[in-house]
Amino acid sequence: MRKVVIITNIPAPYRVDLFYYMQTHIKKYKLYIVYTNISEDNRKWKIKEDRLINTQILSSKIIKIKKRFDNRYIHLPGNLLKVLNKLLPDIIIAFEYNPAALQSLLWCRIHKKKFIHLTDGTLYSERNIGKIQKAARKIILRNADACIASSTKAKEKLLAWGVKEESIFISLLTVDNASYKEMEKDVQRGRLLYVGSMIKRKGIDLLFNALPYIKGNYNLHIVGNGTREEIEELKKIAMEKGIAEKITWCGFKEGKELLDEYRQASVFVLPTREDCFGLVLLEALYAKVPIVSSKYADGAYDIVENGVNGYIVNPFCEEELAKAIEKALNNLRLNDRTENQNIDKFSFENVMQGYLGALDYVLLR
Repeated sequence: MRKVVIITNIPAPYRVDLFYYMQTHIKKYKLYIVYTNISEDNRKWKIKEDRLINTQILSSKIIKIKKRFDNRYIHLPGNLLKVLNKLLPDIIIAFEYNPAALQSLLWCRIHKKKFIHLTDGTLYSERNIGKIQKAARKIILRNADACIASSTKAKEKLLAWGVKEESIFISLLTVDNASYKEMEKDVQRGRLLYVGSMIKRKGIDLLFNALPYIKGNYNLHIVGNGTREEIEELKKIAMEKGIAEKITWCGFKEGKELLDEYRQASVFVLPTREDCFGLVLLEALYAKVPIVSSKYADGAYDIVENGVNGYIVNPFCEEELAKAIEKALNNLRLNDRTENQNIDKFSFENVMQGYLGALDYVLLR
């Protein structure tokens, strides 16, 4: 049985659930997971530790770089090469273009093993990368035996950067939908829902700019965590726009409390300035809530069908965003279509095929 090591940054719940499914359902490969650190300071995730099988979490130094709309985290992995020398994998799947990926590629070339690159990034999300980042991408893409893209937009980037289509496999980002299957809707008419952090990149201020253009009654529930400064700044904008009384600040929620928010929502809104994917869109899809998404959420193009289960809009155009929200609130046919959306492509079984396709491909070459 071939050994495969998957290397990524932190144990996010959606990664942990998928890797656990793969480890318990793939018979022809033995999968080991290596995380370069346990968490980052902007995460509040709870991990199901019983799903961390054949898993190692390194103690890496993390460098935080403040960006205009968000922070960038660089992991300098500790003991990664030592772990690889112990595991001696036949294939390594490494995420993105970070120091861990570069070390893994070097290890594969020295030991004549196969290297698979996986990316969430898109042409839009990586439009402003610097010279060092560009150099890292060239090294990895020129030497990877295959690539896995987590969205059609990520595949589009790989093609634009010269990767041959035959060596690219899509494995869509996904989350466990088990808790949504038995969920009974209790829609509160006019209730809008946003789920996510309060950082400027997420575009809540852009949503606030649009809300005054909406005719009719609505109430916006904001679910997520943020710093005191971030929340105070957003509340100030809401006061200036005259919409403060229409906003409910819910704080961070998970589990049943989060499901209740989706269960009662009329429309889900993601006004982000930039997201490689936007997994909350998938949660809204599972919850059968009509979606209004920014066109800068690259996962929207795999999740939202315009006029079928929602709308993709330019969040910088207040009137366009407001009009889409109004249409989603008032279009009863949209709700019916949302109920009948096909979500099979996001099942663990189907998402796993992208990994299997890449693994089989590199061994057959």
